[in-house]
Amino acid sequence: MKNEFIHNDELIETEMEITSDGVDVAVGDSTYHIVELTEGKYRVEANGMKKTVCCVVNADKTFLDIDGLLIELGIPSEDGNSSGGAGAVAGEKDKIFAPMPGKIVKLLVKEGETVAEKTPMVIVEAMKMEHQVNAAAAGVVKKINFADGDQVDTETPIIELEIEEKEE
Repeated sequence: MKNEFIHNDELIETEMEITSDGVDVAVGDSTYHIVELTEGKYRVEANGMKKTVCCVVNADKTFLDIDGLLIELGIPSEDGNSSGGAGAVAGEKDKIFAPMPGKIVKLLVKEGETVAEKTPMVIVEAMKMEHQVNAAAAGVVKKINFADGDQVDTETPIIELEIEEKEE
């Protein structure tokens, strides 16, 4: 079975084959063997290495947590665009959202601070793991809507940015 995902605005084509104890997933020249351990938790094997991966499906996005690295996979829409980038909702690079419901462990920026694209903005605890959310674009922190320890959902922006306009 073939599937397509979007990660960092790049289309990724995969091919899956069900095996007796899991699923083999081919991505490019690499093949990964995946076995479900518990609901939402999987063991991924590739090149003799084994990793435990947590997976959360939230609306039209899938989040994978591999050793604390949060990866967001979007499903391509009819027009070929993704459902968003890590920490941002599609078309809203000026807002930082939690990737999944959780608690703010630490805000890493202050209002008025200038940030570059991919600057770490906040750490959110969800699924007993800490997830770092980075800026999707360069800008200035305009507003912080929550404080350390606050519970957050995926629909209310944690941080709002004033995006820097790029000169062409």
